[in-house]
Amino acid sequence: MALTRLRLENFKCYANSGAIPLAPLTVIFGGNNTGKSSILQSLLLLRQTLDSPEYAARLNLRGTLYPAGSYADIVHQHRTKEHVIIELGIVTSDGGKAGDIQLEFSSDEPQPPRLARLRIEASSVEPLEIHRGVGRGGPYELVIGGATIGGEKRANFRFPVNQLLPAIGEEELPRVGRPNIRHQRSRAFARQVLRELEGTLRQMKAVGAFRHQPVRRYEYLGRSPDVVDAVGEYMVNALIEDATRRGKRRGELLRSVNRWLNAVGRVRLMPLKRISRAARIFEIRLRDTDSGRWANFADVGFGIGQAFPVLVEGLRTPPGGLFIVQEPEIHLHPDAQLRMADFLVSLARAGKRVIAETHSEYLLLRIRRSIIGPVKARGTRPRLAPREVSIIHVEKRSDGTSHAHPLEIDELGQIKKWPRGFMEEATEERMAIMEEMAKRAGTRS
Repeated sequence: MALTRLRLENFKCYANSGAIPLAPLTVIFGGNNTGKSSILQSLLLLRQTLDSPEYAARLNLRGTLYPAGSYADIVHQHRTKEHVIIELGIVTSDGGKAGDIQLEFSSDEPQPPRLARLRIEASSVEPLEIHRGVGRGGPYELVIGGATIGGEKRANFRFPVNQLLPAIGEEELPRVGRPNIRHQRSRAFARQVLRELEGTLRQMKAVGAFRHQPVRRYEYLGRSPDVVDAVGEYMVNALIEDATRRGKRRGELLRSVNRWLNAVGRVRLMPLKRISRAARIFEIRLRDTDSGRWANFADVGFGIGQAFPVLVEGLRTPPGGLFIVQEPEIHLHPDAQLRMADFLVSLARAGKRVIAETHSEYLLLRIRRSIIGPVKARGTRPRLAPREVSIIHVEKRSDGTSHAHPLEIDELGQIKKWPRGFMEEATEERMAIMEEMAKRAGTRS
């Protein structure tokens, strides 16, 4: 399943974010404290709930991916009587059926937020909804096409223990008459959407804005845990596992990482050096591709250490999987930022879906350039079609609410209706320099 759209309602700074289109490569821009990170946090919140579910259908606000605090901290303007809504547009993996899934949560302090309503709809089926019945703690009811089918037992659905998403069974056959084909189709579509949504979230990889600093020695912990490694805690473990596995795929990840380390930082990983066989301690060394000199990972430039988890986790994201990254360009030289943009473009071309929050004008320039045609700089870079790129600009309004604006981009990489205040100061500086150069050239002549 591919996520094609996201909308947030009453979530943090968003009263209503508006539709946020998600393409193979989605880049989110905006000033500080406008709400860019909140877009990513909504998805991380769903993933950490799947990883460490609360009892019953509730959000986990205490996970490591997004320690959100209390319901008052995530609901817009701390209005705890309001409901938080996360709405996702989807396209199913078989046949490409488009639909929407809406998850609505309510406060239930001191318990974690409770799922108040789940709605799944598509043009090809009648909408299916599960919501709370009468009263604050009333039982869930199933509604299809506006008709109430009944509670969990009668309507044949249930919320498994410690699961956020429900299990929806088949329509019970009537004793007299024909089965309701429309209801059966709605149930089948809902089952597929819920199954694929969970699969998409579980395949998610993510790297946050703050990553662990490199250290001099790493202990191999065995098979890498199937968790979102937002700080790069297990990246070296994944490389050691890759280098020591058996079969044709041995070293595959290492070779791919080296290709991009060379492009981004002009360094390459040397063969992993085992320091202690008894304790499985390894040293990570990198060689400068220009001078040939090597250094311990802890002694390499800080920018490379911060870029390293982005490369590893991006490459580890499976085809069709979702890769979320905050500030992939952090601490990188402008030229290296261009190469990092090439890396994100390559992930999108490989069938992965990338959502990047960034402040980098260089990333935007390279992505725009990749739409015009292949970039030939240390190898041919792949080309993206405008429909494969979604550029989102987040702005904060005077009333304190935020809104996400999709920016339209054409085949020449030009952004239509350039938003006011969007990277204007850098453009003005360039114009001022060019005007001054023109004045001085005119004076000399």
